[in-house]
Amino acid sequence: MSELKLVEAAKAGDVERIETLIASGTDMEQSDDYGWTALNWAAGKGYTAIVQKLLDAGADIAHAGRDGRTPYRIALAAARLESAALLQQAQLDKGIGLDDAGQPYCKAYRLEALRTFPDWQEYQAGLDEGTVVYLHQDFSVTLSMWPYENLVFDRRTPEWEAFCKQVLAFSVPAELALAAVFAANRPVDPHRASL
Repeated sequence: MSELKLVEAAKAGDVERIETLIASGTDMEQSDDYGWTALNWAAGKGYTAIVQKLLDAGADIAHAGRDGRTPYRIALAAARLESAALLQQAQLDKGIGLDDAGQPYCKAYRLEALRTFPDWQEYQAGLDEGTVVYLHQDFSVTLSMWPYENLVFDRRTPEWEAFCKQVLAFSVPAELALAAVFAANRPVDPHRASL
């Protein structure tokens, strides 16, 4: 008989079994070969009711498996939005940061839009108005989607930031918003294996 009853119940989405195991005092932090606990698995599967029960029972919200991902990061990667939002709020309630380093973000613009900034001074010569450039989260501008590659402009001032936000409507979307866009645009594949 397996020693990982709570993990197995979470993987199966068995709410009643989870309740029984919690009530019997089962070790909340038992983990499998991946280093994942029941909370990690419930987060990845998107079993929000189980996530809530495990949190209420005191499961470690910051537990990371061998892959280094917390339950929040697992839910986010799997685009399990309800579970990710619940875990995000639980982390914030406990004063645990979300380690929002995340992935670098940039947005493409035509150069002509950026040249309307009064103090615009570009480093590249000979670029035409239709050239596509990338505005990065640090407010630098490049010819490449990669930060600091082929730099066009990097004079970060309060006026430049205000211009980017107000005129260009630039903002770095929250991770949950990006996951929501991904989930909404993901094609439905009936053969897709879940976590």
